[in-house]
Amino acid sequence: MSRTASPRRLLPGLLPSLLLGALLAGAPAAAQETTLQVQGEGVVEVAPDRARISFAVETEAETAREAGEANARVMDRVVTALRESGIEGIRIETSGYMLQPRYRFVGTDRRQEIAGYSARNMVQVIADEVEEVGRIVDTALDAGANRVQQLVFEVRDAEPHRLEALRLSVEQARGEAEVMARALGMRLGDPSRVQGGAQRPSPIMPGVFMRTEAMAMADQPTTPVEAGTQRITASVSITYRLHPER
Repeated sequence: MSRTASPRRLLPGLLPSLLLGALLAGAPAAAQETTLQVQGEGVVEVAPDRARISFAVETEAETAREAGEANARVMDRVVTALRESGIEGIRIETSGYMLQPRYRFVGTDRRQEIAGYSARNMVQVIADEVEEVGRIVDTALDAGANRVQQLVFEVRDAEPHRLEALRLSVEQARGEAEVMARALGMRLGDPSRVQGGAQRPSPIMPGVFMRTEAMAMADQPTTPVEAGTQRITASVSITYRLHPER
């Protein structure tokens, strides 16, 4: 009388992760290797420690010379105010300059003619004291800047945080592999394959809340700007060898 072998039971959810190696046709049983593939993720949150604020001064006049001269006077006031603000560790760099004509349509044939000129001068302020960003914005606007082009928060040295996220992802993956191996009555061996990595964080680009005239008349405090935190995420896939318990 023949007997039907009872099926082997595996823990729920493990079947897709158990990779039975060396199951080629005709491969000897001794060459078979049982492996276990696990995933791990590590997350590190970091507070930015640098800000880049881009300001612009835009002026208009009837001639190109007048527009350029008016722009230079205002931008000089802005730069001087920033340098004399007492805010430590700020650097100011010119990031662009533009002078171009403004046109209008005249006559029944709607032909174009020059109506005046616009000048735009842009500077970037780099600050290592991110809590001073609101005061930097206010100082530039009070001195005559009429555009905030961009505000970016970033981490100066993200590499240690990236490596920590990688370490955490490997730690999580190994912890899960050890639990699964014990549940199977096996012993965790060396990794046979490792894949993964962590990207450097992208700069944070929040909106800038500029003071209105009503806020200024009400003696509104410094423009509120919050840097927030940056998330650095790492992921890893590790395949471990599994051995019978001794």
